Amino acid sequence: MNADGSNQTRLTNNTVHELGPSWSTDGTKVAYTRTLGRNNEIYVMNADGSNQTNVTNNSSPELDPAWVKVPAP
Repeated sequence: MNADGSNQTRLTNNTVHELGPSWSTDGTKVAYTRTLGRNNEIYVMNADGSNQTNVTNNSSPELDPAWVKVPAP
């Protein structure tokens, strides 16, 4: 969306709960939590909503993804 809140674009559209979005430090990706039944998984997608990928895929609940910028060695 624009800085003034106009021109919003929906990135996901399904029947599950998705929450806690976190933008990557370079602005190209979004990490978020998707609730699947009683389990929460972390997904990552491109900034335009494409390529939604489950990056945790296990039975433990994951919440609140965050990006960390690692300094170069």
